Amino acid sequence: MALNFLPHDPARPDPATVAFLTPKRLGGAVKRNQLRRRMREIYRRYLARPSEDSYLVWVARPSALELDFEGLKKCMMELRHKSA
Repeated sequence: MALNFLPHDPARPDPATVAFLTPKRLGGAVKRNQLRRRMREIYRRYLARPSEDSYLVWVARPSALELDFEGLKKCMMELRHKSA
């Protein structure tokens, strides 16, 4: 997994603050969609902050497909806390 930050553009308010990218090289659409759903749920339950000052872009790597929900949660939480 990778976590990138992009600054907000104050001239163009946008309600979206997070994006989840699952490239095609990860596999078929079913696998990518399942991983994206897991990432969104983990973010919603454990990592969402109402006052984000930048866009968060989560990028899945091939090894993320091998993780169960708890492993993915641990990985995402470590990345978020490192970057804070």
